[in-house]
Amino acid sequence: MTLAMNIVLRGVLIGLVSGRTLFSAPDAFFALGSRDWLGLPISVWLTALCFALAGFMLRYHRHGRAVYAIGGSAPAARAAGIRTGRVGWAVLVIGGALSGVAGLVLAGRVGALGANQGSGLIFTVFAAAVIGGISLRGGRGSLLGALLGTLLLGMLENLLALAQVSSFWIQAIYGGIILIALVVARLTTGEAQES
Repeated sequence: MTLAMNIVLRGVLIGLVSGRTLFSAPDAFFALGSRDWLGLPISVWLTALCFALAGFMLRYHRHGRAVYAIGGSAPAARAAGIRTGRVGWAVLVIGGALSGVAGLVLAGRVGALGANQGSGLIFTVFAAAVIGGISLRGGRGSLLGALLGTLLLGMLENLLALAQVSSFWIQAIYGGIILIALVVARLTTGEAQES
């Protein structure tokens, strides 16, 4: 369902702008991806703030703990009185809002709004999550693991760029990384990951 909506909304976006790249936007629109504060890009500060808030919520707030409970076993969480539907919708809304902010950061870095901008990033997100030890079946993983997976994948991308590996091969390399991580997860936990 999520991938289907991704395809539908991307198609609507491309149709609305007729596939054009938009360059004329106010400077403030690109600020998140292009400006610095205290010597670091604003996007770094924003990422640190998001991780700190998410870490606090997941560890100390009942709704954050409910997310882990639902990931572990939705029927058990429902039996414990957790409103799984409401929590699930909240997670989707927060994820969508954060994706929108990430889109603004990317637009600021590039300096334009492309209709196909970020189209392959969903697989990069999967790769970062799996590398970070997050189970695709739910209930396992940590925010620190997600951060480390993201940083490791970013380092790998920079290394591939420095090694002058063609950008056309990067998705294949990410796919291989996901496969290796899934095999390692299978061997270490004894559970198959669904992807």
